Amino acid sequence: MFLAGVFLSSAQQLEDTIENWRAKFSSLSDFVYRSKNANWIGIRKVSKLHGDSIFVVNTKDQGQTVYRIMNSQLTFLNEVGVLGKKGQQVVFLNLITGNTFNFDNIIDVYPLQQQNRFGLLSNDHSLRFYDSTGKQLFEIANVGNLAATDSKNTIYLNRQYDSKSEIIETTGSQQKVLYKTENKIRKISLIETGKHLLVLETAQNNDQDRLVLLEAGKSGKTVLQLDISKNAVAKLTPIQNGDSFLISTCVEGQPQDNTLVDIWYGNDPYVNEHFKKPTHQRFWLWHPKRNKLQNIPVPENFEVGSINNDRYFLTYLPRRGHNFITSEPELNAAQIYDLKLNSYRDIGNVKLARQIGKEWPELLNHSIYTSSDGRWFVASHDGLRWSLYRPDGNKVTTIEKEGLEQPVFSSNSENIYFESVDGLWTFNIGLKKLTALDIGRGKITKIKNYTLKIDDYTAISFLPTEKLLAEIKDRDENVISYQLLKRGKIYQVIPSTKNRIHKLIYDPAMTSFSTLEENFNLPPTLYAYAKPNEKKLLFDGSIKDNGVKKIKQEMYKYSAAGKNLSGILYYPANFDPAKKYPMIVRIYDMQRHLSNSYLSPNKSLPDGSQLRTLLERGYFVFLPDTTVGDKGPGLSALECVHKALDAALKNSFIDKEKIGLFGQSYGGYKTDFIATHSDRFAAYISGAGISDIINDFYSYTHGFNKPLYFIYNTVYQMNTTPANDKARFLANNPILSVERVNAPILLWTSNKDRTVPPTQTMEFYIGLRRYKKDVVALFYQDGNHSFPDGTPEQVDLSKKVLDWWDYFLKGKKDIAWISKQMRKDAL
Repeated sequence: MFLAGVFLSSAQQLEDTIENWRAKFSSLSDFVYRSKNANWIGIRKVSKLHGDSIFVVNTKDQGQTVYRIMNSQLTFLNEVGVLGKKGQQVVFLNLITGNTFNFDNIIDVYPLQQQNRFGLLSNDHSLRFYDSTGKQLFEIANVGNLAATDSKNTIYLNRQYDSKSEIIETTGSQQKVLYKTENKIRKISLIETGKHLLVLETAQNNDQDRLVLLEAGKSGKTVLQLDISKNAVAKLTPIQNGDSFLISTCVEGQPQDNTLVDIWYGNDPYVNEHFKKPTHQRFWLWHPKRNKLQNIPVPENFEVGSINNDRYFLTYLPRRGHNFITSEPELNAAQIYDLKLNSYRDIGNVKLARQIGKEWPELLNHSIYTSSDGRWFVASHDGLRWSLYRPDGNKVTTIEKEGLEQPVFSSNSENIYFESVDGLWTFNIGLKKLTALDIGRGKITKIKNYTLKIDDYTAISFLPTEKLLAEIKDRDENVISYQLLKRGKIYQVIPSTKNRIHKLIYDPAMTSFSTLEENFNLPPTLYAYAKPNEKKLLFDGSIKDNGVKKIKQEMYKYSAAGKNLSGILYYPANFDPAKKYPMIVRIYDMQRHLSNSYLSPNKSLPDGSQLRTLLERGYFVFLPDTTVGDKGPGLSALECVHKALDAALKNSFIDKEKIGLFGQSYGGYKTDFIATHSDRFAAYISGAGISDIINDFYSYTHGFNKPLYFIYNTVYQMNTTPANDKARFLANNPILSVERVNAPILLWTSNKDRTVPPTQTMEFYIGLRRYKKDVVALFYQDGNHSFPDGTPEQVDLSKKVLDWWDYFLKGKKDIAWISKQMRKDAL
């Protein structure tokens, strides 16, 4: 259906026609399930017309075997079966025979991988076990609502029996009582190593609760008992694969909703977040083999973090010096505590390093990264360079090169690999030598197969084997490839492609690879790479979208704000070179990465736009890069967009008198600013944007639970304050030039937006109204910062967005809700 040629008698018919047209198109989801050896891939096919379903694809026979089951969350049972759960419905598919078995009233699913059987906990509180043929093998009645499993051989359950709480161990063919107590059991969990079961008990006649550790999979004997604070939570962090454990307990804070008055202190690092401040903290080191428990004494309110060593620990006062200037509290005045000598060594303030490939400074999630054997850790004191430490806090060296990002220790802890925007680097610890590897030079390079075990400010980051799988992305050309480093040699596993690779799926040995790929004119499709240059279709979901293959895309290069930038131009569907067409410009930040994003009719950007629908309705759509230069975010965006227009308007088919600009959130701010400084647009749409950056700088957001001034060091890249650079803040503030807006503007937001306060939209609306500008503002009662596809807010906004463009760029003046503003006699 060519929507631009459809004439309808009412707005409702228009909406219904668009929705019916969109409903005809299906797509594959970018969420992929994988069996243990990657012999099978599960993927969801999304269809508004026929309903969603799951397809399970055999990668070993090149997709010749494909099964379809109900839309559900998948759990593979090795390579022989797969369980799908949706609500209380469960389906089991035998991958060998293709037989399916359906079960109802199921609360939870427990696979036992090593036995090729599974347990189903039903709402009659019975746990029943089945083999891969669907035959019931065993049943346990009167099961409680707590369970833990290693997913291999054993499930641990709680049960009330004879006024006592029991923990039962079962393998699916037999059961035994592992533990009994007079107390109520409030939590059971299997420790990460799988060797111990953690039990938390609520003592009935005591002001303390109890932590119990049981030996799992053997005798089930009790190996540790600890009295802990009432209602305390507990965490066991394995050190060097469970040779020892850091045990920490605390009572978590609770939000206080019914207080007479909230008191906010200017020196309070927990302002409005006291529920994040724990109390009654205790720390111990436990050695299972020696069954030795050592108290770790630290000052009150201090935290203890693992650096994967049983003698040395990170200690710090949380949020010391935190004034919300950074998005997350930094690790200040950190120390290494020596448990043997009961001594401390200062390592100073630790900064978060920059995360790879972001246009604005987005930071890594952890401050300290340790090796798998606990012999080394790295930290940054300036956010730019890494320093190498021994576990006792003695600094070995500082790696002077800036721009090294995610650190990953080699499997033998002799080298550290670093991701970067300039290829892959390795640091030889023994030689203290940094070397650029011949992988991804000049390109964004990431490591795909490393293990990351997190513990608040620290993380163990290492390669589990000697192999390293690297993703290499050319950001300028939007090209991606994958290489494997093995025994010093580099092997190409996925050759360079302009397709977007949503998922890379591979077996544990990294000998076979599959991908989920798409492009602007290619719906998501599964491919197999038996060899680097042997790409074979696995599964395309029988997606029918012939129209997308006809869409034409052009890239335009330009320079602005000191950078080389690109813009993506899409031609209207059924393009006629004898005509001129209106153009809609969508802005946010860098957008070149969207050049290979599938133009699904059902893909709705957060700003309510549907790019594919706009193309079908006869518009050019232009997605230019914008960036931040020395002038600031608003003036830089203005320069970028004007330079982008200069480049795109060399295309004579664009009607330069009929161009619209829109953006949401950060793009909404830029749209507001450009609307106050440009005369090149016929209409604007701005969604949930910041219109007053000084007001916003000094505002508080309940979405992030913090003052908003932190984003001016990240997204907005001002890197200063209004007090220190009033001129630049004033020059980049849209509201101060609101009287200069010279084209109609549609504003929208949600009154429940917890990211950008809706008062920002209201302020811009009030300014426009005061100066008698043509403005319509939409204040939705529900939704949040953006509206998910299919919600009433999204459906309504999408319709109004199309109306707005049709009215101002195509001259369709029979749209009543817009005419109410534009017709001067309408009042």
